[in-house]
Amino acid sequence: MTAARSGVRWQIADVLDRTDLARLLDELAEPATHNVRGRRWHCPLPDHEDHHASVTMHTDYRGHERWRCWSGDDTHRGDAIDLIVATQRISRGEAVDWLAQRAGMTPDQPLPAVPRRARGPRPTHVPLDPSVVQYAVACERILWGPTGRPVREWLHGRGFTDELIAANRVGADPGRRMMPRRRGLPYGNSIAAVFPALDPDGHVQYLQARYLEPGAGPKYDNPSAALGSNPRLAWARSVGRSSPDVLIVCEGIPDALTAAGHGFRSSAVLGSQAPDHSVANRLGSFAERHGLALVAVVDNDEAGHAWGVRLSHLLDDTGRDLVMVEPPVPAMDLNNWATHDPGWARSLGLDSSRPDRVCGAPVSIVDP
Repeated sequence: MTAARSGVRWQIADVLDRTDLARLLDELAEPATHNVRGRRWHCPLPDHEDHHASVTMHTDYRGHERWRCWSGDDTHRGDAIDLIVATQRISRGEAVDWLAQRAGMTPDQPLPAVPRRARGPRPTHVPLDPSVVQYAVACERILWGPTGRPVREWLHGRGFTDELIAANRVGADPGRRMMPRRRGLPYGNSIAAVFPALDPDGHVQYLQARYLEPGAGPKYDNPSAALGSNPRLAWARSVGRSSPDVLIVCEGIPDALTAAGHGFRSSAVLGSQAPDHSVANRLGSFAERHGLALVAVVDNDEAGHAWGVRLSHLLDDTGRDLVMVEPPVPAMDLNNWATHDPGWARSLGLDSSRPDRVCGAPVSIVDP
């Protein structure tokens, strides 16, 4: 069986042979903290609150690795392709291409060797490889030169100032034809904005590349799991006038940068499947240490609502309250909202000391 996109046809068996499903689940689902019999993960589907880590994996009679959630809908199962379709919200053909790129498969080039599957439990945390930081530094330098101009213009169009961009170490990847890179770094299909995932002290702990023109493929590209674990939470560095004692939590670094550009302390949950107890504990501890109220501005769609509700329940376990807000228009995120309405923060009452109050319509405070 084959799958094609943009004239490239991949044998699905070749793609699956070069995909380690357990590592993929580590990236896209929350691993169980404790395992009694084999490895388990929480369901990666954004609309399923799986509190007991109900996902397992096995190898079928044809030698294919498969996963299944035992506490949800019977459709919460499949191979690596089904996992990408479900979590990235792309078509099956696009998912095959996504996995092929991740495996280092290049058109008209010999296929990379099939990796040997590691035996025994895999580490739940992989330290960041220095090559990821080196890549981020190189992209940061490129952004401010002639080659980075298209990315700078794209960032300005999203409402990001040069001061905000520099403070958060955003970069430009000109693509693999102009910038060679080691396997496992973002593939570089085309020019991309590179968003480092910073820790609270401003150090690079991960990154995401956002293709300016992704075509039929995925918008975002990340380092492979072998080069570092997704920290699931990134911090944005605010600029300008300081805003009320609020920590705004968003899905994705661009939305967090939008909040930071308005003077708010902000953080980004990296992926709608990412909220877990570790994320909730880190957010709760930071908010308590700095005396901040927690406000989640979620995308106005089903997936956005689902991760906000999940985070709210996790924070409940830590004794913290979360105010959850949806932008006024369906399918709108915070960056798009702020672009269309520069007074978005005032509509939430976030220019006062009462972030839990709505000062005016149209905005939706969601009861989780």
